[in-house]
Amino acid sequence: MQTDPNHVEEKELPLFPLNVVLFPGGLLPLHIFEQRYREMVKFCIRNESSFGIVMIEEGEEVGEAAKPCKIGTAVDLVEVNRLPDGRMNIMTSGHSRFEILEVKDELPYLVGRVRMLDTLDTEPDTSLEEIAAKTRELYIEYETLSSYLIFSWQAPDENPEHPQQLAYQIGTRLRIPLNEKQELLEIASFDELLKRENEILKIQNQQIVFQLAARNN
Repeated sequence: MQTDPNHVEEKELPLFPLNVVLFPGGLLPLHIFEQRYREMVKFCIRNESSFGIVMIEEGEEVGEAAKPCKIGTAVDLVEVNRLPDGRMNIMTSGHSRFEILEVKDELPYLVGRVRMLDTLDTEPDTSLEEIAAKTRELYIEYETLSSYLIFSWQAPDENPEHPQQLAYQIGTRLRIPLNEKQELLEIASFDELLKRENEILKIQNQQIVFQLAARNN
């Protein structure tokens, strides 16, 4: 995932296993009602800490701690609305992928020893720019076609120019099963991620065209 092996950042990160896949740059609202996650959020507020959103590999969101997938996204708290009974509505913003090296369960919530994976290349190489340009065209077509197919579909106001941010936005916006989204999240290099998204977009766009044609017949 385009990291310098000599400068790999490892840290401990509270983990929140969910039936969701979040990409960096994405926003995720959460309703916090379980006591363990109330404590986790309070810890993050006190320590100005991120926590990790990670898709569940085995188990359920509520009850016994679920087994998380190995790759997730670290998020920051951008808004916290405390309710009178102790529950909270929070808004989180994803900023970096991470790999879980070890899971600790001494606390009410899971804590992972993780390796942070993403650094934003200020000057992407030419080959990555070329792949991104081709994928961007397909993605813009996808957003346009989706707006014709789905009445409530709202395309983003802007599409990122930076290849890495574009790859994340596409991953967020694709209407594909969660396991396929997780597979995208786990793709190591951004050129391979964009190539895979390119393949998916071609298929998705073709399917939408068929659906629109069928609707008009």
